[in-house]
Amino acid sequence: MRLPAFFFALALSCGVCCGAQQREVTYQGPLTPNNITPTFEKGYLLVYDYPRVHVYAADGSPLCSIAPEADPARIFPRIQNAGADVDGTLAAAIEYRKGDDRGGGIAVFDNSGKQLQFFDTGKYLPTQVSFADDHTIWTLGWRHGKASHEDYFILRNYSQNGEELGAFLPRSSFEHDPEPVGPMTGAWQLRVTGERIGALFYESSILQPGQQLPPMLWVELDLKGKELGRWEMGGTYAPRAFTRSGALYRTGGGLSLFDRSAKTWRRVADAPSGELLGADGNDLVFREAGTNTLRWVPFGQ
Repeated sequence: MRLPAFFFALALSCGVCCGAQQREVTYQGPLTPNNITPTFEKGYLLVYDYPRVHVYAADGSPLCSIAPEADPARIFPRIQNAGADVDGTLAAAIEYRKGDDRGGGIAVFDNSGKQLQFFDTGKYLPTQVSFADDHTIWTLGWRHGKASHEDYFILRNYSQNGEELGAFLPRSSFEHDPEPVGPMTGAWQLRVTGERIGALFYESSILQPGQQLPPMLWVELDLKGKELGRWEMGGTYAPRAFTRSGALYRTGGGLSLFDRSAKTWRRVADAPSGELLGADGNDLVFREAGTNTLRWVPFGQ
């Protein structure tokens, strides 16, 4: 039996406001040392404290810190964003300088922070990474300068050894200007959850003089790279949680759930206090403002 939206919203609001089965974890360190929103994935929290990224385990204890190893051929390697697998394996999207050119790559680390692998992606500059259930790495990326005028695939799938397993979403399938993705550190714009890949476009685009930012666009694909849909997000608030069941949430004037069939956001509850960082399974994870505490808010979906 399908409950009317009113009753669903009431039940969700009660679950959120009454704190049923909620839990909190206090982390043993500052979560925004550079005023950058941390990244939450697979139960791990990644905190950006350049040039390093500190990684915390599910109980809030420090796990390790990661930084790309220096290479004379790659100057000023910098982590754009990072993600974690269920076993604590870590991947980081890297941008570097090589002479007058900018290049990109993916660095892979074990859960002690030791770099296991670096594979160069050339003019393709990965800016987001996310692990799938099969432990492969999915990336969103872009090209800079003259290279951006050539068609290329924005979404790519790699093994942890650097083998490219697939490339999807050609640049030509988006607006001519601006680039649909650009560099964004912290938070997330790409998540692989269950059988779906979700990617957010036009939140981090770099605008040239005279360009305007299109509405944010959410694109979903299956694990074989088949596109399932594109939806304009509307408004100024970006989606911040993509659950295991495929539900997409954002905050801003309350907690809202995206209705794909109606192509609109539906407010389902008052938003819990704090910043929505993401999802852990089907639980929503919030960071209490000004603290090093995260709160898990579960409810049925």
